[in-house]
Amino acid sequence: MCPGLGCLVAVAVNDILSYGRDRPPRWRRWRWRWQLAVAAGGIAVALAAAFIWYLPGLRQHGAQTRPGAVGPSPAAQGEPGSPAVAPSPLPAKPARMTGQPLPRDASLRLLLGGHGPAWLSVATGRTEAIRGLPPSGNGYQFIRIAGGWTAQPFPVGNADCDNCAPASLPVYYVADGSRAASRIGAADFTAPAATPGALWLISYRRGADMSTAAGNAQEISITGAALGARLRLPAGYVIDQGTRAGLLLVQELAGSSPVRYELWNPGTGRVIRSFVNLIAASPAEIAWMPGCTAGCRVHVLDLPGGRAGEISLPGRSTAYEGAFSSDGRLLALLVTAKVTAAGRAAATRLMVATVATGRVTAVPGTTVGSGNGVAFGWQAGSHQLIADVAVDTPGQPEWQIAVWRPGDAGLSTALVRTADESWPVIDQGPY
Repeated sequence: MCPGLGCLVAVAVNDILSYGRDRPPRWRRWRWRWQLAVAAGGIAVALAAAFIWYLPGLRQHGAQTRPGAVGPSPAAQGEPGSPAVAPSPLPAKPARMTGQPLPRDASLRLLLGGHGPAWLSVATGRTEAIRGLPPSGNGYQFIRIAGGWTAQPFPVGNADCDNCAPASLPVYYVADGSRAASRIGAADFTAPAATPGALWLISYRRGADMSTAAGNAQEISITGAALGARLRLPAGYVIDQGTRAGLLLVQELAGSSPVRYELWNPGTGRVIRSFVNLIAASPAEIAWMPGCTAGCRVHVLDLPGGRAGEISLPGRSTAYEGAFSSDGRLLALLVTAKVTAAGRAAATRLMVATVATGRVTAVPGTTVGSGNGVAFGWQAGSHQLIADVAVDTPGQPEWQIAVWRPGDAGLSTALVRTADESWPVIDQGPY
């Protein structure tokens, strides 16, 4: 059993690392942010764990220890829907990133997800609430799309069927910097589209087993207008990302196998290419990492042309997650900084690769113990990298925010506090 908040954080981070090099499907990723926020906020662990495990469609893929993977085996973590089992602890030190204080006149603002969605001024700690989002008992999750964010309430759990489709939920749009949200549709899930200013709505028959059912997908604009005909998706797959070459689909539930992604042509119904160990995707690029031999290399596929490049990682480093800058020139990577003799991650750090050349730069000051969860992404329309880590402080949740641009000698950092069950939105989401 997990006896306390520190264990809950360990479960969340071990969940991430236990995927090995497999990037979990987009709608599953918010779970870990929720776990960390719950731990930081200090609310009841038993209730939080039950809420996390039983949310429909959020069952962990059968994590296993594979060559190059880190984290415990499924038996060490317990099965979804059962009480959380304390994994062997991962190192928690260093617990924070290091850098110079963020200037008070910095203009960085971040979205806050969960309860009380708002814009947070990182330098001052002040918040501005977002209007137009009705109160939701479970709070709101956000997904990045071009020019803004989609907001959707977290679904209500179903303890009897953790892979059954929930009831359709309202979908809202929040433009960058806007303090108002507008309702644009309803769906079970949403995903970014390749079309600028558009997104995909994915829906299932309520109660359907999403691991075997075929969902329906409709592309819409940020005003809610339908774009093209509704699509029938292959059974057991959902949309992770729209691309210029087709839809990037992912298995809803992979069982004990690596998570499988398919680049699918909706016009012909054929799969163009398959991927495992996928770590980042955008409308124009896909990054993944095949099995490592002497060293690990991240492969990057340019879309729609199909030109592929490689990025060599230093030493025994392995990449677990990535984020492309909005212009596609840079790829931020979360990699192992230290590895134990048993092949488990002892520490992680951020690195940034220039896609065209494959040159990799370590982001100074970002090395933290692998027991800490790190979220990261690029500020919209810029080459400014933003990262955060939850700070273990009693009472009100606190987060360390770090900012860096290529060429900077070090990070600029700030500590911010958020309301209970609320957290900064850094990457594409959803969370």
